[in-house]
Amino acid sequence: MWAICRHEYVRLFKSIKSLITIAFIVGVSYWVSDLVNRAAAFVPAQDLAQGHALGIFTLIMLLGPLFVFSLSHDVINRELAGRTMRFLVTRTSRNQIVLGKFLGVVCFWLSCLAITFGVVLVTVHTFDGKTFWQCLSLLVYCISLALLLSLVVPRPSYTMFLSIVAAMLLPGLGLWSTFSDHPAAQWIAYLTPFVFMEKGGAWIGFIWLYAALFLGASMYLFQRRDC
Repeated sequence: MWAICRHEYVRLFKSIKSLITIAFIVGVSYWVSDLVNRAAAFVPAQDLAQGHALGIFTLIMLLGPLFVFSLSHDVINRELAGRTMRFLVTRTSRNQIVLGKFLGVVCFWLSCLAITFGVVLVTVHTFDGKTFWQCLSLLVYCISLALLLSLVVPRPSYTMFLSIVAAMLLPGLGLWSTFSDHPAAQWIAYLTPFVFMEKGGAWIGFIWLYAALFLGASMYLFQRRDC
């Protein structure tokens, strides 16, 4: 499992798209921190400390699903289409393959967040642990959903298209259900992670519960999948 985790982690860091994504997130975060620093004379100290993480939080909330799905939409079906999965299932269990892939992607995004928040910490000497936890929770939700999508849809070319749709639909539904008075919005809101991020506190645990359900569904489907 850990060998698969390490392989997926290294593969993502070697990807040009991944490096561009990291550079973009760090660049925007640094730019927002610089703007907040310039407004330090006009902003209360408490709001100033939270303002440095505003750029990261907004970026991850709106574009995080797109980043995750675009890089990991084929995390499983790529191996299935290339027939390399047949070799893996002879060396380890199917559950360990799914867990290894999942943990590899999670470790990659955890590293990205650490780099991003580290740049902000070095620049402005503030660290918002609450925002870090919320961003990580949202990314884990998206990673587990991307993993499930990669098992449900057999062809990477199809998941590439569906990942773009899902990446646009997820934040759209979250924002719509948060601000809409439509009756359906009340239950749709609880299918997305954004309402739990807004509530904060122990509600964040429901995001991890959804991630666990998606991961469990992925393991179940993979056990019944021909390689």
